[in-house]
Amino acid sequence: MSTTQYLTKDEVGILLTAAAHAPSMHNAQPWRFDIQDSVIDVLRDAERTLPAADPAGRMTCVGLGAAAFNLRVAAALLGHETTLAFEPDPAVPAVAVRVFLAERRVPVPGLSSLYSEVGRRHTYRGPMLDTPVPPEARQRLTAAAQAEGAQLHWLDGHQRTELSRILGIANERDVHDEDRLHERMHWIGGERDGDGVPDTALGPRAEAPAAVRDLGAGFDRADRGSAVFERKPAIAVLTTVAEDSHAWIRAGLALQHVLLTASSYDLGTSFLNQALEYADLRDEVRQLTGHTTWPQLIIRCGYPAHSSDHAPRRPWQATLGEWH
Repeated sequence: MSTTQYLTKDEVGILLTAAAHAPSMHNAQPWRFDIQDSVIDVLRDAERTLPAADPAGRMTCVGLGAAAFNLRVAAALLGHETTLAFEPDPAVPAVAVRVFLAERRVPVPGLSSLYSEVGRRHTYRGPMLDTPVPPEARQRLTAAAQAEGAQLHWLDGHQRTELSRILGIANERDVHDEDRLHERMHWIGGERDGDGVPDTALGPRAEAPAAVRDLGAGFDRADRGSAVFERKPAIAVLTTVAEDSHAWIRAGLALQHVLLTASSYDLGTSFLNQALEYADLRDEVRQLTGHTTWPQLIIRCGYPAHSSDHAPRRPWQATLGEWH
């Protein structure tokens, strides 16, 4: 390492620690980072993909986009405007996003205000209070998705009923798919040190059918608790106009902008993405939102009824590749 680096070790730590707090499917954290002067590359980590549940790599791209958004937020706090390039080098296909840092000035308005939410935000898998999500918050979440080139569709009562039917089919398939179960057992349950979802973050089992994803289904612990979940959850589907790897990365940017904004309203969020992991069911969800855009994520949102543990993250040093 030279003595004239653009970023100090402390600044790199701030940036990559923020990136590590991004959500990813099964908390696999499928990223690593290379840094050269004012450029940070977000790369796919092939050893952290999920071939059974995510064969096309769509959710991997979403996770990489979310990590890139957190990099932008931390960079804004440090005073750097940022620009992005998606899959910038055909010769190096592992590079999903290239983040360019501008000259440092003062904390960048807007993005820097979200930094305090980076460590607070986590996936909440417990029941929500019956308190509705205020219209202002819904509008802000919708605007956050639009700011990143995506759309957020809030489901009405009929659409939630249809989604519940689709989720039931997906849940049934999940518990009978040996490849998916085996893959989940690698990442879900037990005590987790730096990745995956530990028992303490799974949330309780639902005592009745509910709009919640039970990652422990199929290999659950007998001593796990149960709870009654909300009857009318607030659910939004995040969509993109295009359907390719660039759109998936953009969906990840939009997702994290939405999630950090939700956290700023003290809202809890979790995912119902099992309905998007099967092509025929994803098409049914697409019809729910008008059949003109592609559903990338399904977000359950509300005020948490209980506290819950965070899933662990790897130390930033473990995600750093080359640094010049």
